[in-house]
Amino acid sequence: MPYVQPTATPHSPFLGRLLYVEDNPQIAEVTCLLLEDSGLEITQAQSAEEALRIADDEAVPFDIVLTDVVMPGLSGVQLARRLNRRWPDLPIVLVSGFSDELAMGYGGQYELLRKPFTRGALLDILQRHLDGAVYQPA
Repeated sequence: MPYVQPTATPHSPFLGRLLYVEDNPQIAEVTCLLLEDSGLEITQAQSAEEALRIADDEAVPFDIVLTDVVMPGLSGVQLARRLNRRWPDLPIVLVSGFSDELAMGYGGQYELLRKPFTRGALLDILQRHLDGAVYQPA
């Protein structure tokens, strides 16, 4: 599993540990590039099942999770619900290229970032959740 080390600079928006779940390698690569100078330490998983294994192996929980909605096996919403059962305060953001109506049917209790997204939109949504300004109970 690839890890992207944080590259914090004096201008980094924030520090923290992000669990990023995306089954499409090209989308994952672009998203990691968008977050390159964010200061986040990114751990990437290619499936919800892999993400659950990674999360279970971590001594300290992640600060935030960013997950695709539609993936083979468990969906991003199923992953979010399982993670929130163990860590109720863990912020989770869903990412989807589907319409709002379809994505909201998957998990209206989680904030949705629509694909395609800009670096600014991605950083904004992560910052809001890391700052605690947005809390979505499971």
